Amino acid sequence: MSHRKEKGFTLVELLVVIAIIGILVALLLPAVQAAREAARRMQCSNNLKQLALTLHNYHDVNRCFPSAIVRSDAAGRRGASWLVRILPFMEETAAYEAITFNDTDWTMQSNRINRNWMITNNLRVDTLYCPSSAMNRERRQNTNSATQALGAPGSIKYQLVNYVGISGSYNRGRDLRCCPNPSKWTGYGRSNWNGVLISTDSVVEDPVRFKDMVDGTSTTFCVGEQSSYWINPDNQRKYDYRACNHDGGPWSCGAGGAWGWWLNVTVVRYPINSNIGGYWGTYRPRGYGHTRPYHRHTIIRSAHPGGAQVALTDGSVRMVRETINMTILTRLCDRADRKPIGAY
Repeated sequence: MSHRKEKGFTLVELLVVIAIIGILVALLLPAVQAAREAARRMQCSNNLKQLALTLHNYHDVNRCFPSAIVRSDAAGRRGASWLVRILPFMEETAAYEAITFNDTDWTMQSNRINRNWMITNNLRVDTLYCPSSAMNRERRQNTNSATQALGAPGSIKYQLVNYVGISGSYNRGRDLRCCPNPSKWTGYGRSNWNGVLISTDSVVEDPVRFKDMVDGTSTTFCVGEQSSYWINPDNQRKYDYRACNHDGGPWSCGAGGAWGWWLNVTVVRYPINSNIGGYWGTYRPRGYGHTRPYHRHTIIRSAHPGGAQVALTDGSVRMVRETINMTILTRLCDRADRKPIGAY
């Protein structure tokens, strides 16, 4: 009588196989996550490159870069941001042609009419999102009675964006090549007008042109990331300090002028991913250095580990480490300091 041996796994063998599979998955998961982040970072880099090339196209047509900040008009109406001005070069011609720049307030404050409420309520430009960012993509603002009289609902939503224009560097100080009238210099924010996307106001009347890029386009930043929250180390609460997170969203430049508050640009004062960033206590910068959205020194902050991506004015994009020397960062944000950059 023959005896047939049953084939199969023992319990021990099954447990060993499961353990091996678990180890392999544990080894594979970080690699998959890293690959996904690399893809997201590449998409973010492409977005920044598109913005830089858009600025080139704008310059080709208008013989200058867009004014990032403009003064409020005689009635106090706030103007449009640089992001509005480049819309025709971002395949948003239809939206741009429907916009009016006359008798409209882009922040909709003090009961001034926002005649563009319907456009900005519906406008969403995917190029302005960083795919790695977990930040809110929209901001709701209540409408005023004057705008509601045009048919607006009680509130509208703005797109929030993850990129910020660079107006210059804080730390160089006064320079007649960028600020020709020192009698009109303001200490508010110590804005230097020495970047690419600057304010055109009583201090500097003309926007930047390629001829003003004394240091060269390949060594001057024009657009940076703001794709991550600032986290209060005391209570781990998250705060959104993007330059677009205020009334009017990415489509308003704020009050403008030498003394007004600015939106959608930053005058770089603090390191990339800096821990500075609050309204209170030890985290509140001194003087006029607040990083709140309606001040001028919001921090370049990224969801990508180790640093932030920044577009240079020649159209290239660099991943800049958060440990970059502050002197070098200052020089990279300055178009005309005539200082060597070195490795970074």
